[in-house]
Amino acid sequence: GVAGAEIISSNMAVEGGGSACLNPMIPGRRVYALFGFCDIMSFDLCTEKLEDEIMTFVNSVARIVHDEVTRWGGTCNKNLGNAFLMVWRIGDERSLSAYRRIGRRSSGSSQSEIETLYSHGTKAAQRSVVDLQRIPGVDILSDKALVGFLKVIVEINRDIQLLSYRNDARLSKGNDNGFVLRMGFGLHAGWAIEGAVGSLQKVDATYLSPHVNMAARMEAATRQFGVAILITRSFFKLLSEPAQTQCRKIDVVTVKGSNVPMPIYTYDTFQNQVFPQLRTPKYSTLSVKEVLIQQAEHYDASTWISDPDLLQLRCLATPQFVRTFDKGLQNYLGGQWEVAREQLGKADQMMASNDIGGDGPSRAILKYMELNDWVCPETWLGHRPLTSK
Repeated sequence: GVAGAEIISSNMAVEGGGSACLNPMIPGRRVYALFGFCDIMSFDLCTEKLEDEIMTFVNSVARIVHDEVTRWGGTCNKNLGNAFLMVWRIGDERSLSAYRRIGRRSSGSSQSEIETLYSHGTKAAQRSVVDLQRIPGVDILSDKALVGFLKVIVEINRDIQLLSYRNDARLSKGNDNGFVLRMGFGLHAGWAIEGAVGSLQKVDATYLSPHVNMAARMEAATRQFGVAILITRSFFKLLSEPAQTQCRKIDVVTVKGSNVPMPIYTYDTFQNQVFPQLRTPKYSTLSVKEVLIQQAEHYDASTWISDPDLLQLRCLATPQFVRTFDKGLQNYLGGQWEVAREQLGKADQMMASNDIGGDGPSRAILKYMELNDWVCPETWLGHRPLTSK
């Protein structure tokens, strides 16, 4: 894509004869971005059953992922067969130098501030870092990144070509409910080294850093929490306030390689429903594609309470459910597990109509408390290790 072409072009050198050649040994550069990772679930089943048609299936998904992410301000960096790395680039370190701050922790620093960009490695934590929250327009970019992924969720449940696989005998054999395509999504914000990786035989434009890995780790953890999307605290803080109010804090965890507690969030999605086919507004001369492009270009925060797709996707997350879950979560984090057990049980029942017949985050916490015989450990500090990679 365009982003990859720019990265590769920076590794081109001109030889004596005037011809250009690739120099893969040029160092990369540090950039700041929003990283999104998404993955097709049950991919082994699809590969086994669809055989040579798996390419058509994957490219049908890729078309939707690429179209929605590009429309909402991002670029596709990697296609990994069943997974995709998407990037919403904020800027390189030099262009963002005016927004630097010192990464060392002071006595008044909050844990969330420390976690923002340099939670991995003491050497990195001592560098001058960029305070992404101070960058003008980063809230709009972050909102659009989240909307882009949510639109992918809607479209894989609306696209006629993908819906046809639900009744495919090869995929639905042994399953009375048929085959349902599901994807997991993870979003994180931070820095990465942007550059070309490979040799003269094969080179890829890519982004390397623990922050890219964190987005993939969040995507993997969606299965553990029974949700479609997971968002880190670093990403959540960059969202506009209207967008933040639509997200739900579901746990506080530590990840491999870091002992800093990190709140994680989700946007509730109800996918087992019919999403109406898109049509152009009455009397409009624009095509559906042109209307969608205009909607993305003219995005504002009112989208969260006016967009039909987003409202339909989140329809089961009622105010009563959100209050009940939040009460259960706060008691769980605070060590009052008896109250937490009761409230999270109620929250789970309120989501009985959801895709999995209940609330995934409530069930994940209840399962963890049950493993401890419903007794809060004396060493409990209000967080737990994230067991999935």
